[in-house]
Amino acid sequence: MKIPEEHDSESQVRMERQWRFLRNNRVRKLSRVITQKGISRLDDQIFINRNPGVPSVVKFHPFNTCIAVADKDSICFWDWEKGERLDYFYNGNPRYTRITAMEYLNGHDCSLLLTATDDGALRVWKNFADQKNPEMVTAWQGLSDMLPTTRGQASTSTHSLARRVSIYLDRSKQGGAGMVVDWEQDTGLLMTSGDVRIVRIWDTDREMKVQDIPTGADSCVTSLSCDSQRSLIVAGLGDGSVRVFDRRMGPNDCRVMTYREHGAWVVKAHLQKETDGNIISVSVNGDVRFFEPRSPDSISVLQTVKGLTALDIHPQANLFACGSMNQFIAVYNTNGDVISNIKYYDGFMGQRIGAISCLAFHPYWPHLAVGSNDYYMSIYSAEKRLR
Repeated sequence: MKIPEEHDSESQVRMERQWRFLRNNRVRKLSRVITQKGISRLDDQIFINRNPGVPSVVKFHPFNTCIAVADKDSICFWDWEKGERLDYFYNGNPRYTRITAMEYLNGHDCSLLLTATDDGALRVWKNFADQKNPEMVTAWQGLSDMLPTTRGQASTSTHSLARRVSIYLDRSKQGGAGMVVDWEQDTGLLMTSGDVRIVRIWDTDREMKVQDIPTGADSCVTSLSCDSQRSLIVAGLGDGSVRVFDRRMGPNDCRVMTYREHGAWVVKAHLQKETDGNIISVSVNGDVRFFEPRSPDSISVLQTVKGLTALDIHPQANLFACGSMNQFIAVYNTNGDVISNIKYYDGFMGQRIGAISCLAFHPYWPHLAVGSNDYYMSIYSAEKRLR
C-alpha cells in the first residue's frame, strides 16, 4: 500500500509544505521584532503601480510577497517586493455587480482566494498569481435577497456626508455595503452579511450553512469581525450601531450588546483577538471608539477627519490608518497620535494621491496598501532602519 504523499517524509509535497511552514515562522518572528520596537513613522513608499481598474478591495497574502487588488469584476495580483504584475483575471460576476470583499483561505499552506460580490455570490479560486490559469474551486450563493440600502440615518448633514462618500465609493450609485465577510482559519467558518438583516455562518469543510443570526436592525451590516476563542461576532451597521453576538446562544438570545454611540455609517468594526481584546469601531464622521465587550459604554474616543472612505487596523502593531475622499491618508497609534500624514506620491513627480478607495494593513509586516480613484496602488512601510 502506497503512503500518501503528504505523509511521506521524502516526497516533494511534504518538503514543499515544510518549507512553507519554516517561511511562515520566519515571517512571524521577524515582523514581531519590528512591531515590538514600536513604529514611529509609516510613510516610506516601497511600491507604486497603476492597476488595470480602480481598486475597490486590497488584500495582502499573509506570508508571501503577493497582494491581491480587486476592481469591480476582476482581480490583479502584484509582487510588491519586485514591483511586478503576476496575474490578472476576470472574477465571473455578472454585469452591474461588484466585488466587495476578499479573503485568503489556508494562507499558511496551499492558499485559496475567496471573493464576495454584492449579489451574494461567493467564489473560491486556486492557481492564482503563479503564471498558471486560475481555476475556480467552488462557488455558491452565500446570501440571497440582498436589500438596497442607504448610508446612515442620523441627521440631514450626516446623511449628506455619508451619501457623498457612498456615491464616491460606488460609481453606479448603488451606495450599499454589498457583501462583507470574515474568515476564521482555525475553525473553517466563514461569516457573511451585508445588505441583509442576518449574519450567516458557513462551515466550509462540510459545505453547509451552520447558523443564521438576526441582526435585529433595519439596516445593512457594513463590517464583520469574529473571535473563535470567545465565540463572538462584532458587526458594524449602516445606522451607526455596533452589535455583539455570542454564536453559542440561540438566534433570539445571541445579541449580547448593542452600542449606539456612532451617529453615522460604520466604516469598520474590529474585534481584537486577545483574550481581553477590545472592539474598535469608526464611522464616516471620523470618530474612533474603543469598547470593552462587557461594558455598555465606550472606554475611549478619538476624533479623526470627516469623510472617511476606508479604515484598517493593524492586528499586531498598535496602529490604524484612515483614508479620506479628500486625498490623504492619516496613520495613528492607539493613543490617538498621528504618526504619518501621506498626501503625495513619493518620487512620482510630486503628484498628489487620488481620493482613497480602499486600504489594508499587512497581517504581520508594518506595510499599508492603499488604492485610489486614479487607478494607482501604493504600499507604504516603516522606516528602512526598522526593516
